[in-house]
Formats: sequence, C-alpha cells, structure tokens
Amino acid sequence: MRHKNDINESTEDYVEAVLRICHEKKVCRSIDVADSLEISRPSVSIAVKKLEAEGLLTVDESKYLHLSAEGRKLARETYKKHCFFKNLLLDAGVDEQTAETEACSMEHDISNNSFHKLQRRLEKR
Repeated sequence: MRHKNDINESTEDYVEAVLRICHEKKVCRSIDVADSLEISRPSVSIAVKKLEAEGLLTVDESKYLHLSAEGRKLARETYKKHCFFKNLLLDAGVDEQTAETEACSMEHDISNNSFHKLQRRLEKR
C-alpha cells in the first residue's frame, strides 16, 4: 500500500466517487464520475488513465470502471473518513452543505494514523 504522502486529493476523490457510484448504481462509467464530481468528461478520462496506470482501477470492454483491491481499500478509507467527519460536523450543529464541503477537506488532510486515534478517542465517550 502507498503512503498517504504518495496519494493526492484528486486520486482519493476519484476512487471514492467510483466506490459510491458502484454502491448506488451497481456499475460506474466515466460519465457518472464526471457528473458526481461536477467536472468535465475529458478531465475524468485523463484521470482514469492515470488511475489505471497506478493500478487503482481497470476499465472493461463495456467502459465500466472497476476498482482494484488497492483502489477499493483507498476508496473505503477515504469514504470512512468523509462519513466520520460529516457526521461529527452534523452532530455539532453544522448545516448539511457546510458539513459535506468541510468533511471533504478534512478527509484528505488527516493521516490514517491520526484519524484512527481520533476515531477511537471519540468512540470511547
């Protein structure tokens, strides 16, 4: 597995989007990712090629995106952080849109080690 420092925010966003879309629709195409992240199809196409080269996902003959084991692990970790921070903010009284936006920032800026320590600490309460 790569170190957190080797993974950039957009990589986490892309694999997290593929994971969420696959859970919602059972399949995911580049256009779904573009719509979800509100970015252009050419940008997604470039990112998909990069993610394929990094071994985080594959594209089948029907153009469906599939996360590799490593991509799925990264996506799950990122999504877990996102949900944790969003719920924490909502519980603190932050409005839905702000919680969504800020959770997205927080999920990328915290190391896995610090996240797990924070999570364990708050679960003990």
